[in-house]
Amino acid sequence: MKKLSLRLLMFVQAVIAFCIPLYYHLMMTYGLNSNVPLFIAIVILLIVGKLKHNSEIMDEYAKQTLQIADSICFKISIVIMGIIVLPFLFMGTISSLLIGYLLTLGIFVLVLIRACIFYWIDKNGMD
Repeated sequence: MKKLSLRLLMFVQAVIAFCIPLYYHLMMTYGLNSNVPLFIAIVILLIVGKLKHNSEIMDEYAKQTLQIADSICFKISIVIMGIIVLPFLFMGTISSLLIGYLLTLGIFVLVLIRACIFYWIDKNGMD
């Protein structure tokens, strides 16, 4: 089996993270109360684990690149979750549905930004 690049693996994780807001939307729109999504999530995690096992060996450069992408995304998550979403939680006028959408979309955006940052640093170098 051909080895999977780390760049591609990061975007596979972003596609999987898209399932979080999608599932939330389906759950809120159609009132899904089933354990099937839990089993689907377990299967997806097993597939991602298999993909990680078949990915390229992470060298020191890839580890540093991933750490830089994670630190940038941590700062962005502070802004998204702490400054934008947290005040909505304390305001009684904002619906919990809107807060749920903001949280789930925030998680997806963070994973997508992480993949883009990793790709950009990996392609252009850490200069």
